[in-house]
Amino acid sequence: MVQLVLIFCYTQDLPFCLFAQTVAFVAFNKVITAQYFVWFFCLLPLLLPWSNMNLRWEGLSCIFIWMGAQLHWLMWGYMLEFKGKNVFVQLWVAGLLFLAANTWVLIRIMRQHNLSPIFIESQKTSVKSATKLH
Repeated sequence: MVQLVLIFCYTQDLPFCLFAQTVAFVAFNKVITAQYFVWFFCLLPLLLPWSNMNLRWEGLSCIFIWMGAQLHWLMWGYMLEFKGKNVFVQLWVAGLLFLAANTWVLIRIMRQHNLSPIFIESQKTSVKSATKLH
């Protein structure tokens, strides 16, 4: 459902639509691994020129919230996978916080983005408005 909403909202801005869909897919996926985030980091340079986000406050808050949630989830994943600790509840709560952080960051980016349509509908010329070429 999230993917369909993003397609209909951002169909004119292809790079941003790809970015938003990738972030949503990774955030709402039931499997979380750290390498999934490389998928949308490579699209950021295509979006940053059309963003109104202030890097000093809003941008840094998005970066720190996302990094904090990522590190928090990775810590519990490490404790489960490599240390063999019973931290399933903590990992589940960290996953919920990570979903919330990803959703919040995506909403902040969507609110500060200026649409930059790649495909612009061409204007059709009518016979009346056409000029005769000599």
